[in-house]
Amino acid sequence: MMETQSVAGVACSDLNQAMSRIDGAALARLEQAIADAKAVFVFGAGRSLLMLKAFAMRLMHIGLKVHVVGDVVTPALQKGDLLLLASASGETASLVNVATKAKQLGGTVALLTIFPESTLGKLAGVAVRIPAYSDKLPDGPENVKGILPGDSLFEEAVMVLGDAMIVNLAQSTGYRLTKGFALHANLE
Repeated sequence: MMETQSVAGVACSDLNQAMSRIDGAALARLEQAIADAKAVFVFGAGRSLLMLKAFAMRLMHIGLKVHVVGDVVTPALQKGDLLLLASASGETASLVNVATKAKQLGGTVALLTIFPESTLGKLAGVAVRIPAYSDKLPDGPENVKGILPGDSLFEEAVMVLGDAMIVNLAQSTGYRLTKGFALHANLE
């Protein structure tokens, strides 16, 4: 059995390899779509949703208007809004339904996924492929199982990409990250 910190080190190496293979131009298009949106709505399922909630929190911290689909206080999506989804498979039925509705309402759809050619990928105006392991693909040089279970590599990539995008988005909005987060919750 490996020591836990060694497992974590291998996982970080796996994550670094995946990050180095992400299309920077696609990521820049996603950042621009977020910056241009009147409001950003995030949605996913399971751990992917948790990662997007963390990203939504940071978007709020830098002053952007952001909502989590399904929360009781989430307003109606309007024309000019962005729906950001995270789905490893790109086929999660509830996300397909929400993306279809968002497009009907005049929203833009963006996607973080392993499969940009998926149903959600076809609905998305911007899709960023995260080259993480999937048990839906044959094993090979482009699909190597990492040390962590399930879709952990995909989910962790969503989390790290979210925090990384905040650095650029903060600069584009004039928010200085060095001053902390004035909009951080204060009813703690």
